[in-house]
Amino acid sequence: MNRSKFRFNKFGLIISLVLCATSAPGIASSRRASATAPRTGPSLIQYGDPYLDFRNARYSNAGLLNEREELKLGTQLHREVTKKYNLTDVGLDRVERIGQSCVRASLRPNLLYKFHVIQSKEINGFSLPGGHVYITTAMLKLANDNELASVLAHEVGHIVARHSLRTLKKSQEYDGIAKSLGELTGVAGTVARDLGVTLGQIIGAGLLRIHTRDEEREADFLGVRTMPGAGFDQQGMVTMFQKLLRIEGQNSDLLGSLFSDHPDAQERIDNTR
Repeated sequence: MNRSKFRFNKFGLIISLVLCATSAPGIASSRRASATAPRTGPSLIQYGDPYLDFRNARYSNAGLLNEREELKLGTQLHREVTKKYNLTDVGLDRVERIGQSCVRASLRPNLLYKFHVIQSKEINGFSLPGGHVYITTAMLKLANDNELASVLAHEVGHIVARHSLRTLKKSQEYDGIAKSLGELTGVAGTVARDLGVTLGQIIGAGLLRIHTRDEEREADFLGVRTMPGAGFDQQGMVTMFQKLLRIEGQNSDLLGSLFSDHPDAQERIDNTR
């Protein structure tokens, strides 16, 4: 009888502790936040969801350069990239095949994307407005197809979210660039030359390749949600970051701007999982 009372009292104590815990301010506020957050399915939104802010985002060029101007900008930027980097056809067929699969499964499939390979020992990738995506030969050697898909889908994600366009709008040169793009009718002439000088400086400074931590998280989210529709295993993003984490510990100089000032690799692995 005494043992029964002990078990009953112990059970009652546990229940009391649980009730106290669930009524604590932190948990209550989390519940209120969850109740007001948009719902995309019972299993998607969890406490501490790193992608919560991005799940119902809608993307457009509203308030930015329109798409026609974005394409003009992309053409001019690519011209400046070819002056700074050595492009190669080595591995381009593979990048194009995987990249276009990611494009078709993305939230911006109708833009004309162009993929490029840069000859470099640096493990890197970046994207620019107008659908231009660049991957280094060192990255191609490091990544299997699923891992390469995770990087390309991530870069497509930056273009979907117009991250570089948003960065450009904050720059001092924005008004002049927007005016020049409106006047630009070809790739020659005074307007094109002056615009090229400005964009060359921007490319040299890496302005459009630097993203905030939240923009990187958003591109990760857009990338990992794109991968299954493109026919690739999302685990490839995890193993890609695991490889980069090992390299970071061995020789961080090999890692390019794709990973500098970004959420650390372990955080991105946890977020992806």
